[in-house]
Amino acid sequence: RAGNFESVANCRFMLHAEEQDELFWALLLDGHPLQDLKTLNLEGFDWSARDDEGKTLMVAHIDGALARPKDRFEDALNCIEWLIRSGARIGQKCTGGESHVWRKSDKAGTIIKVKCNGLNAISFVQAWREKMEEKLTVWRDEDAFLVKVMSRFAAASNAIAAGPRVSVPEGITELWEKSLAAKGSHDLTMETADGIVTAHAHMLKAASSVVAAMLESPMKEGKFQWIEVKDTSSKAVSLFVEILYTCSVPDELDHQS
Repeated sequence: RAGNFESVANCRFMLHAEEQDELFWALLLDGHPLQDLKTLNLEGFDWSARDDEGKTLMVAHIDGALARPKDRFEDALNCIEWLIRSGARIGQKCTGGESHVWRKSDKAGTIIKVKCNGLNAISFVQAWREKMEEKLTVWRDEDAFLVKVMSRFAAASNAIAAGPRVSVPEGITELWEKSLAAKGSHDLTMETADGIVTAHAHMLKAASSVVAAMLESPMKEGKFQWIEVKDTSSKAVSLFVEILYTCSVPDELDHQS
């Protein structure tokens, strides 16, 4: 009898989990805010699952966000970080599906379509940006959103990849400090909220597969080795670059960093 009771309890738990998973997909695809997604019990959820069309979690989320008002973009960006930290992979490829958006005022003149099959979240964003560049006056806000999406990919992925601290000889740190200070050899420009920060492109590409994809793409980031981070101060970006080069931070930080 005890065994039967345990089997019934496990069955009920499985049904409950399936309901939670179904509700999660419904909330995600309908564009509910992140706080609603966080209320669900997602223990055991398969973060590599795809929707009925074959789109990955990340692609389905970004696809839906593009069709919503721009005042919802910030929550969509926060959701991207949460999805990655929860287990969704930006490198997972879609097995099908199509993404399309248009302006209601002129569907025929503004519609854009992207086939999702074979694309991961990074290449999906790049495909969209290539399409939008052709009609940038119409899709400027959405293009700016996708630039921020790539930044969130990098931030969340780097946070996951961060490993334990190790000691580094002082001479090595000094060597990288000199490399950072050699601004004449910098070949990457980052446009921040209040100025320009430069660095060596190979350093950022080695640190992040997302940044590498951006700088090796046919988009303006790749053509001009130029990245826009206009929602971040130059001091904060400079601090990030210094940490990247030296694996250390200044003894004193001001609130702007």
